[in-house]
Amino acid sequence: MEDNSNKGGFSEDPNAPYGFKAVKPTGQQRWTLKVGQDGRFVIPAAARALMDIGSDGKVVAVVENGELKLFSPATAWRKIDEIMKPYRDPSRSMVDELITERRAEAAREDNER
Repeated sequence: MEDNSNKGGFSEDPNAPYGFKAVKPTGQQRWTLKVGQDGRFVIPAAARALMDIGSDGKVVAVVENGELKLFSPATAWRKIDEIMKPYRDPSRSMVDELITERRAEAAREDNER
């Protein structure tokens, strides 16, 4: 019998991007899921917790080389955040730059009227 208990859990990381919880790595865990005739299956609670599936219950599904991969939007954002880290400049605020650009564009439009 497989041990499907959740030995990991969540840790509150104040540096986590977008307020997402950091999931502690717990190694690979496996579950055997039964797929019903209608194509439905249930993701065990321990797996949902490890996947950081939000209260909306949404997951992203990707089929790669015949394998179905499921991940939460929070996991996708963490992956994107990790990919983008090398390109960040902490001395710049992209939000402030965008607001400045939008205000300048609005001022130009006002002057054209």
